[in-house]
Parts: sequence; C-alpha cells; structure tokens
Amino acid sequence: MSDGLRVEFKVAVGKRRAKPKSPDRAELQRQDRAARRARNLALAYWIDRLVRSGEVPDLAAVARMCGVSRARVTTIAAMLGINMAEQHTILRHRVASSNSMREECRVADLEGNR
Repeated sequence: MSDGLRVEFKVAVGKRRAKPKSPDRAELQRQDRAARRARNLALAYWIDRLVRSGEVPDLAAVARMCGVSRARVTTIAAMLGINMAEQHTILRHRVASSNSMREECRVADLEGNR
C-alpha cells in the first residue's frame, strides 16, 4: 500500500466579479412573444393600408406577394379586430418595427414581377 495520496492545485484568491444576471428563459420567451405580436399588429396595419389604397386587390395578393399562406395573412389582418385598448397594450409591451417584413414583401413582389 502507498503512504498516502498527494494532490496539489492552485487556487486564485482575490476579487471575483459576479456574473451579471441574465433573464430567465420564461422571461425571454415572454419578451419574444410580445415583440412578435407587436410586429404582427404593425404588419396588419400595413396590409390594411395596401388593400384600402388599391395597391393590391385583396389579401390573397398580399399572401402571394409575401410568399406566405392566405390563412397566415388573414390571421394577421384579423388583429385589426382586436379592441383598441388591447392593441395599445400589445404595443406598450414591445414596440417593434415591421420594416424587415415590409422589405421581405417588397423583394418577393419584385421577384414575382420578373
């Protein structure tokens, strides 16, 4: 048998910075849902403006232009039926721009016209 086991290691003693607290997963998911709802509401107003101005004949044309299903466009457009207080709540939780979605629709429209 051996006389004993000897283990050596170095320990750094000094000031340690605490890790910054990151939001928990549930909070991040809540923020993502709020941002998505705000973007979809902004997109619903954009789609409504396109249809009312006559730039596109109907929601089916918007779906083709954006490369999504008619059901998806109808679901987004239905957000306009939410009462104004709820719309303000959605936007207050997370205001986000729909510029990226608009750009995707413009690109899809340009590619479709070639």
